[in-house]
This record gives sequence, C-alpha cells and structure tokens, in this order.
Amino acid sequence: MFPQNLYKFLLISILCFSTQCYKAPFFELTIKVLNQDLDPVKNVSIQIVATDVESGNLDVIENADLTDLDGNSLVCETNSSGECQFSFEKKAYLTVLACIDSDENDSSLCQETYVYLKEDENVISTIMLVEHDNNDYNCSYCDE
Repeated sequence: MFPQNLYKFLLISILCFSTQCYKAPFFELTIKVLNQDLDPVKNVSIQIVATDVESGNLDVIENADLTDLDGNSLVCETNSSGECQFSFEKKAYLTVLACIDSDENDSSLCQETYVYLKEDENVISTIMLVEHDNNDYNCSYCDE
C-alpha cells in the first residue's frame, strides 16, 4: 500500500512541477541612437515597420495597426540616453527608421536599419544618424 501511494504522490508531484516550468518566450528590442561623435541623441523619432517571419511573408505589412505587448504603438522618441525599448509577442524581421530635424542647418538626420528578433533575448541595435545627403537610404519617412 505504501509503495502505491508513493508512486501516486511522485507522479502528481512530477506533473505539477513540469507544468509550472514553462515560460512564454519574449522578444525584446532596444534601439540606441548615436550622433557622429558617438554621443547618445535624445528626442529622435523611432518608427518600427514589421514583417511576419512565421508566415514567410517578408513584405512590409501595409496599414497594419501594429503595437507592442503593452499596446503601445511602434513609434517612440528616444530618452536622454538615446534609447527606445519595445517588446513583442513573436519573432519578426523589423525595419527601424530613425529621424530627427537638425537645428543647425534645417536638414534632417536619419538612418534605417534591419533587425531580426531572437527568442528570450533583448536584441540591441545601435544606429548612427547621418545627414540626408550622406545617407544611402531614402529618408522620405522623415517628412511624414
């Protein structure tokens, strides 16, 4: 009788502990924005454009009402340390668009980069802003 009760107790204990060990994966992104002197830049507008990796559709999801896990839109301004943070529900291939108007000569500084989110990892992407004329990308998103 005792061994039978012991087996039941062990079975129930194993089931309880094994179901409590699962943690949902997280996908986090931190964007750091620097100027050409490698100093952090605050008040930079960061916009995230997402594509859905799991469906195999790597085209930009047009007119999607995309938000992070907290329900915030995928647009933010960098803080005093030049950072923006986002959290996502699943992996994605993201385009990060950074833009700020320069006070010196009324030109826009911008940059664009691509990031692939990794499971259970905070991916950190550092971007250096450059003038629109010196940029390989079309910074038309700065005008929107």
